[in-house]
Amino acid sequence: MKRSSSLPRLIASRLAGSRGQATWSKPVVQIATAGVAIGMALIVVATSVVHGFQNEVKELVVGFGSDIQVLNGDWTDQKITRNAFVERQLVTLPEVRNVHPFYTSPGIVEAQSGLKGVVLKGMSEETSSGMLEKFLVEGTVPEGGGQDTAILSAELAQRLELELHDPLTVYLIGGPQGIRPRTMILGGIYKTGLIEYDEEFMFIPAAAIQSTAGWGMELQILSNESTVEARAFGGNRSARVTWSEEKIDGTLSPLAWSSQGQHPLSEVESESIMVTAESRDSEYASIPDTAWLRNLAGKWQVEQSGGAWKKAASGYEVFLQSGADLWSAEANIYAALPLGWSTETVLQQAPEMFAWLGMLDLNVEIIIGLMVLISIINMTSALLILILERRPMVGMLKALGMSDSQVLRIFIWQAVRILGKGFLIGNALGFMLVYLQKTTGCIGLNPEAYYLSEVPVLLDWGFLLFVEALVFSLCVAMMFFPAIASTRIRPAEALRANR
Repeated sequence: MKRSSSLPRLIASRLAGSRGQATWSKPVVQIATAGVAIGMALIVVATSVVHGFQNEVKELVVGFGSDIQVLNGDWTDQKITRNAFVERQLVTLPEVRNVHPFYTSPGIVEAQSGLKGVVLKGMSEETSSGMLEKFLVEGTVPEGGGQDTAILSAELAQRLELELHDPLTVYLIGGPQGIRPRTMILGGIYKTGLIEYDEEFMFIPAAAIQSTAGWGMELQILSNESTVEARAFGGNRSARVTWSEEKIDGTLSPLAWSSQGQHPLSEVESESIMVTAESRDSEYASIPDTAWLRNLAGKWQVEQSGGAWKKAASGYEVFLQSGADLWSAEANIYAALPLGWSTETVLQQAPEMFAWLGMLDLNVEIIIGLMVLISIINMTSALLILILERRPMVGMLKALGMSDSQVLRIFIWQAVRILGKGFLIGNALGFMLVYLQKTTGCIGLNPEAYYLSEVPVLLDWGFLLFVEALVFSLCVAMMFFPAIASTRIRPAEALRANR
């Protein structure tokens, strides 16, 4: 039984290696093999290019933001107060690769040749600078965010006629102060090719955004041997300063001192005074700032925080591990957040960009469908010609007692051999072209139209294996229909025609 079941495969193998005189079908088989090979090479190249393009553009978009952003759920308050416990919780999630705060603000950049509205993004020791370092064409990324250093895209620098180390003015918009100008130096120029983002984003020190956005108060204490005075910055004129003295048991007792003017320290009975500055304006709920005065060895000394605005950020940028599911990661991140905080994925941040990238999958599906159709047509033609050529042989086998199902399997196995050879050649050709493009970048693109300077390629092995297995199975299945023609050959007519 085992020998009988392997007989069609053995005969198909002998026919494939036959070097007899009946060779007029070989050119047809070679054409069919070439058609399958070209189709498979196109599938490999097309899927690699589309996946590479999608991956490169996604990395650019994520580079300007992140996979997931953690934001304040109240849209009227464009900040969060940093929480060390939440940061530790997010970092411990298995899907999360990195978490850091980010700082953004609307702004205007002005040079001698004109001005342009931009989105200002802060640079600091904690924020990610990998994207800027990768695409920087001139200058350097300042360590720690720099002091008064700005980084512009090549498009903005060209439009404003700016060169490296030229001065420029940045107007930060927002907060109780409205518009605040800052003079900076152009310390770097970057170019990603993603023009929509290059023309929009400008990078400046994070401290400039934090201190001028009205996110937190800054309390300064002026003290001498007998008097003390407090001044609050970062809020508005309705800022309130409160004074409390610390008792021996650690409790605080309010002092009947006003927010303004000097106050005599002789009225204080304790050794410590806590000073708090907070904004009265509900529209700009600035984070309160606190300072302490302590009487050490008969001399009052001031302990200042340096500004509560340092505790604020626009939110957190969360970068995921490679291959992590975006939506399940977002659900886990949201579960770890305090009440009132929200999340936003990169798909929600740039829906039009990812909708366009998703449409590219349709191109791949169309290419795969066309290649499958062409392969089936070529194989059908080749198989019918093979059956016609082997008609006398089929008649002889049937006369010797071979069943129609066994004859059918002979030609199915021949089709499998032709398809397999075409798949091998096509894969070799496709992988060679992908490797050549990846190593040399010989095929370039217009970055103004395609965002990239060369054709990107990325081999998604799982997707490619699935597609090839599906295509191969479909082609083999479709070969049953032309192979049925072999079952209609009558032994007597076939043998009579062979005389």
